[in-house]
Amino acid sequence: MRAVIATVVGSLLLAGVAAAADFEGIIVLNETSEGTTVQQQWFLKGDRLRFEEIGPDAEKGAMIFDAKKKVMYSLRHDDKVYLEISTAETPNAAPEAIEGIVVMKTGAKDKAAGYPCEIYRTTDKSDGSTGEVCMARGIANAAMSAMMSAQAGSASLLPAWMQEMFKDGGFPIKGLDRDGQGKEEARWEAITIEKKHLDDKLFLPPPDYKKQDMTVITPESGSDQKPGPSMRGQQRGREPMK
Repeated sequence: MRAVIATVVGSLLLAGVAAAADFEGIIVLNETSEGTTVQQQWFLKGDRLRFEEIGPDAEKGAMIFDAKKKVMYSLRHDDKVYLEISTAETPNAAPEAIEGIVVMKTGAKDKAAGYPCEIYRTTDKSDGSTGEVCMARGIANAAMSAMMSAQAGSASLLPAWMQEMFKDGGFPIKGLDRDGQGKEEARWEAITIEKKHLDDKLFLPPPDYKKQDMTVITPESGSDQKPGPSMRGQQRGREPMK
C-alpha cells in the first residue's frame, strides 16, 4: 500500500476536497526507510504548497503546487531547470491509485511536534500491506485540496474515507507502513510544525532556472533525467489505515 501522502495528496490536488484551514508555515518530517532517514519539508501558504527533501540521501529538487493557477512546477536544483505542468489537463488521476484501500478510524489519539492527531489504520487489498496514519487538523491548505477544474469533478466523487481523513485541514503528521508480511517498511513523524510568514518567492521557480520543454523528456530520448523529488514519503506509504 504505497499511497498515502503522495497518492492521496495528489488525489486531493486534482480532485478537490474542501479544506477549512488557513495554516501558513513549515512542516518538517523525518522519514526512515531501508535504514535511511530523509527529512521532508512542506511549505504551505494559502493555495500554494512546496515539497522537498533535504539531507545527504535526498533528491536535489522540489515540487511546487499552485491551486489558483492550476499548475505544478518540478524543480531540479543540480541542473537549475524546471518543468511546468498544468494540473487542469490531468483530471481524475487519483481514483485508480486508491482503489482497494480500506480505512478504519481507530478512535485512538497521539501527538507529534506538539500537535494532537487521530489514528487511522489502512489496508491495501491488492497486496495485503497495512499502515497507520495519525491525522492532525487545521494544517492542510487550499493547495492540498482546492485544485478544482471543470474536468476534475467534485469532492463527492472521492471515497468517504478520504473525505473523512482530510476534512478540516487534515494532514498526516505521523505514521508507518508495513508490507504484506507485516514487516515495517517505513515510518515518518513531524518534528517541527511552525506557523510563520513565507515569502511568495518560495512558490515560484527561481529566476535563474531554465524552463525545460516536456517534449524532450520521453522514453525514446533515453534521458535519465528526473522531473523532481520523488516525494518518497508520500509515494512510499502514507497509507490510509484500515
